[in-house]
Amino acid sequence: MAKRVLYVITKSNWGGAQRYVYDLTTSLQRENYEVAVAVGGHGLLAENLKLAGVRIVGIPHLERDINFLKEMFSTIYLWKIFKDERPDIIHLNSSKVGGLGALAAKALKLWDRWDRKGTERTEWNPRVIFTVHGWAFNERRNFIFQGVIYFLQWFTAFLSDRIIILSRHDYRQAIEMPLIENEKFALLSLGIKMPEFLPAEKAREFLKIDVKQKNIIGTIAEFTKNKGLEYLIGGIKKLKASAEDGSASGGKNFKTIIIGNGEDFEKIKKEIDDKKLQDDIILAGFVMGASKYLKAFDIFILPSLKEGLPYVILEAMNAGLPIVASSVGGLTDLIENEKNGILVPPKNPDEIAKALNLVIKSRATREKMGLRSLELATQKFSFDKMLSGTIDIYNM
Repeated sequence: MAKRVLYVITKSNWGGAQRYVYDLTTSLQRENYEVAVAVGGHGLLAENLKLAGVRIVGIPHLERDINFLKEMFSTIYLWKIFKDERPDIIHLNSSKVGGLGALAAKALKLWDRWDRKGTERTEWNPRVIFTVHGWAFNERRNFIFQGVIYFLQWFTAFLSDRIIILSRHDYRQAIEMPLIENEKFALLSLGIKMPEFLPAEKAREFLKIDVKQKNIIGTIAEFTKNKGLEYLIGGIKKLKASAEDGSASGGKNFKTIIIGNGEDFEKIKKEIDDKKLQDDIILAGFVMGASKYLKAFDIFILPSLKEGLPYVILEAMNAGLPIVASSVGGLTDLIENEKNGILVPPKNPDEIAKALNLVIKSRATREKMGLRSLELATQKFSFDKMLSGTIDIYNM
C-alpha cells in the first residue's frame, strides 16, 4: 500500500525550499507514495506542481510576515488538513510552517488518541519530518526577537520525529540544542539534478555579452541585503583601481554580470553609477531559467551575508565554474577553499578583490578549480543521493 506523504510549505513563490519540495514530490515513485502539497498563497510552485500532476491543498491566511491572529487561523486550518488527509508522513519545510505544522500535528495526534477510545478505529500516528532550509535565528534581528525565533525553532525540532539538516554549519548548531537527542538530526546534503546549460557562446549572445570578452565574473542573486551585492560592487571598484595602479595584474580585462531583481535593485544601480562602474558591471535584470546561462561566466561569485545551502552554487559547480563566495553558512560545505574556489570573509570588498584577481590572472587555476567544482557536484551533491537518503528517513 502506498504511503501518503503531505509536504507543507509557507509560500508558493520559487525559491530554494520550494524547489526542494518540487524535486522530491515529482521524483517519488507513484506506486510507493501518494503525494500532496499544502502551501500558502499562489505562485510558481503551485503552478509547476499542478502541471506535474501533484495535488495541491491551499492553506488560507498563511504568509511569511508574522500576524498572531492569522497564525492561529493557519494552525487551526493545518489541523483540519491533517485530519482530512491523514497522511503517514508530514514533511514540513520553512521556518514558520514548521512550527505551526509541528504544533498542529502533535495536538491532533493527542486528540485522535483520546477520540478513538472505546472504538476500533486505527490510531493515526504520522511521522513528522522537518527540513531546515537554514536556521531562521541566524538572521540579524533584535536580540529579544532573535531569542524568540530560537525558541520557536527549538520547539519545532522538539515536536518533530526527525529533522533533516542540509549543511554542516546548521548541523553543528542543531546538536547544541538542549533537550533534543542528537539522533533526531539527520545531516543530508542538498542535491540537484544536472541542469541543462546553453553553450558559452549562445549564453553570452542571449545576455548580450561580447563573445570575445575575457574574464566574465557573474552571479545570479535576489537584490536583497542578505546577498551582499554592495560588497561585490566595492570589490570590483578595488579590483579595477588595483589594475590601474599596476598592483593587480588580473584586473585589467574583465566584466561583471549580475542576473536578478529585488527590492534593492535601484539602490544597487545607484551605487554602480556613483562609483562610475557602468562599463564594468552589467545588470541583466530578472532572467527566466537563469541557470542555463551559467556557462557565459568564467567565474561565479556569491558575496552573501547569510546562506543555507544555495541551489545557485550547486548549479555553478555543475557548470564547471570556479567559485568565489563568502565563508558563511552552507557555503563552507560547497567550497573547498583554494580547491574549487576561494572563501572570503563576509562584508569584505578588499578580500573579494584579492580573490577575484587571483582567479582571473591564472587560467590554469580557473580550469583546475572548475574541474573540482564539477567533480564535487556530481559525486557529493547529486540529487539521487539526496532522494535515496530522504526515502530512507521516510521508511525508518
